[in-house]
Amino acid sequence: MKKALDILKKELQSTINQAPITGSLPLYINQILTGTIHPLTIQATKGYDYFQHHSQFVNIQLPFDSLTEKSHFFNTLALYLREQNCLPFWRDEQVFVWQNNTVFAHIERTATRPLGLLTQAIHLNARTPDGRIYLSLRSPTKQTDPNKWDTLAGGLLNAQDTPEEGLAREAYEEAGIPKWVIQQCTPIHSIGYINRPLPEGYQYEEMLSSDCILPSNIKPQNTDGEVSQIETFTPQEVLTLMQDGMVTTEAMIVLIDSIEKNNLI
Repeated sequence: MKKALDILKKELQSTINQAPITGSLPLYINQILTGTIHPLTIQATKGYDYFQHHSQFVNIQLPFDSLTEKSHFFNTLALYLREQNCLPFWRDEQVFVWQNNTVFAHIERTATRPLGLLTQAIHLNARTPDGRIYLSLRSPTKQTDPNKWDTLAGGLLNAQDTPEEGLAREAYEEAGIPKWVIQQCTPIHSIGYINRPLPEGYQYEEMLSSDCILPSNIKPQNTDGEVSQIETFTPQEVLTLMQDGMVTTEAMIVLIDSIEKNNLI
């Protein structure tokens, strides 16, 4: 199993580390590299307030100091990009705009990919007391990776979340896990980053994870309609699902990390 995991890890590295599509440019905000702007977004923002377009990069030079003013700018920009058909979805959910590990502003979640901004995703790895791994089957109506297996719970952190709050929220919404169980999970840690083009832009995402063994009296059950099924699998069965392309890319990275750290191979 270890050899198979090593092969899968090597294949995943090429999947999660890809250059932006041709025509994309580095995006700076106040001369600090912050994202990667998609070609369609470059065209849409020519002439837009505070955008400075150059042959090798785009800079947004904002005169605002307050978080409120900067967030207003980015959310107005998101609405404009939506009108220009640069945002295929709309979630009405705020996430952070990060700059040098500091929150710079808030922005509509779906605008992060066209601008190539950093996002953070939190994942809960959960096992039964006898070592079986919980997986959730994503709903067929999900916008990304429908009908694929995922970690028990996970999602993007929003602008109201600390990582701990985000983990507790996702665990309850997607699996009905009470907060007291989450408080017994391992400390949240960073696994690494995904850098790859998506149809709507560029994914630049940090993967955060926590592990727990669910008490036998806790039976996970979805509460928000985003999961159609929750099942348990042996580590070998999880590996087979991953090899068959039945698990999301993000979940594979998180699950492999958990399997190796917990000596489940």
